[in-house]
Amino acid sequence: MARKDDEEPVVLNEPTDGSEDDMEDQNIWLRGLWMLVFIALMWVARGIMIVAAVIQFFWMLFASARNPHVAAFGEDLGDWMARATIYVTGATEDRPFPFDRWGIPD
Repeated sequence: MARKDDEEPVVLNEPTDGSEDDMEDQNIWLRGLWMLVFIALMWVARGIMIVAAVIQFFWMLFASARNPHVAAFGEDLGDWMARATIYVTGATEDRPFPFDRWGIPD
């Protein structure tokens, strides 16, 4: 039987024993666990960010200048929080620190 050129070919999948589905389920549960860990760490990071902001405020109040170390740490913390958010929301499979670098590259 001749096939018309405008028809798409049919792709047949190989039969499996179901082990791939089990591995995908385990990966989903493992990812869910990591998501919960990073959500908890993001709450801790929020508290650290508040402390850094208070320190920076009083530094600027009394020294009339910003503390560059606190500012750099805040920038790195913000980067980590953004990457953790992207992982937790499922936009990427790349886990943030400690599985990846800390901070913004120079």
